Amino acid sequence: MHTADILRARDFPVRRDGAEAGLGDVFPGFTAADRLGIVAAGPGDTLLAAPLLLAAVGAFYDDLHAAGTDFYRYPDFFVLHVGRRHGYHNRLDIWPQSKEVVVAEDPQEILAAINDRGITRLILPDVAPAGGVVMRHAAELAGERLRSIVVATAEPAPGAWTVEPSVAAVPLIAGCAEISADRLGADRARSLAAAAGSGRHYRPVDTDTALSVLCGLGATDEFFGFDAEYRAATGIGEPVLARDRYLLVPPVDGRDTATGRAARP
Repeated sequence: MHTADILRARDFPVRRDGAEAGLGDVFPGFTAADRLGIVAAGPGDTLLAAPLLLAAVGAFYDDLHAAGTDFYRYPDFFVLHVGRRHGYHNRLDIWPQSKEVVVAEDPQEILAAINDRGITRLILPDVAPAGGVVMRHAAELAGERLRSIVVATAEPAPGAWTVEPSVAAVPLIAGCAEISADRLGADRARSLAAAAGSGRHYRPVDTDTALSVLCGLGATDEFFGFDAEYRAATGIGEPVLARDRYLLVPPVDGRDTATGRAARP
């Protein structure tokens, strides 16, 4: 049976600080036109994101069902594997394989992968924010385009949403863990499959904090990926690159990572 027939957003319980909520609270204004990305820094990160991901898959199909037309579609949802492939996620409707994207351990490369795919809803791993640098135009584009950004965690935190998988979603998550055993390790795959029915937690963050999380995943190439041949042929030098640098520093006392301004609401 296809996921379009078994997943509905309303079947995923959502809570925040003990109060009932819904997918529309986590991802306000979500529609089938949204493009969701998961940054996976290591094995199991996508499984922590899975309940929210599958709730969004259900909302995608809800929109298509509401239109009342026949369809054979998959959502434009992506897993961005940092460094190497961390699992296989077709059971979670990441389809086809081209939507499982391996990116370098380079914050600018990860940010470019997010922007180039037009991602509007972003799920990040629970990695400590770090200082670093990305391209200013890319940071500004992400700030304009990303409508929701959350960090997926195994443990709850104040202000975080908890999303529980629907009955139909549990075997999909367990199956994803099972087929990813060579990436997860056999013991962890069994543990994650057994925990497939567990709720997961999603802490909202602003764009600059998200960029600092990306900076915790590696170091940006000093030339932003422009190789020597390209720089020589095009005349790109330090003055050009300097104009496009956006410096990130780790958050301190609730202040913005890039500027030191009071954090945006």
